[in-house]
Amino acid sequence: MMPNSPAGVLHDPPEQPVLLCPAAVTDPELMDGVLSVLSDEQLLEVGHRVDRHMLQRKRSAILAELRTAVAEALEDGETDSTAPVTHVGIRTRTHEGMPPHWSPSDLRLRHADGVSTSPFDAAHTELEGLLPDLTCLDQPASGDVLTVDLRTGAFSR
Repeated sequence: MMPNSPAGVLHDPPEQPVLLCPAAVTDPELMDGVLSVLSDEQLLEVGHRVDRHMLQRKRSAILAELRTAVAEALEDGETDSTAPVTHVGIRTRTHEGMPPHWSPSDLRLRHADGVSTSPFDAAHTELEGLLPDLTCLDQPASGDVLTVDLRTGAFSR
């Protein structure tokens, strides 16, 4: 196979890294052309990569907003303890006819003293918009609790 033949271009690794600017990857015609040459497996992998990137971005935004909202709540005396908050539990809510979703209105703050917890309503924060996006990327089951470690940034159920 010749190195510059169309088949070689599709399967041989590039000699230099390919750099794309955001405008290039958001151009519908260009992206359609790129996606049209991918196999079903490659197309699925692209989709999975996009989902992973979106999930990481949403988690980063949620972590930043939680840290800010919790710090303000501590400063304003809105928590049951003055000890620093180490973890936040995000619970699900369910409305009739709809799947469960992560809710900002019934958070549980765990304090560094290891004993104290505080209820916290973050519905007035950016979490009100971020958590529905997270629900789309990481669908919870009814009764799930997502725990966010404010020190490490880890998310766990």
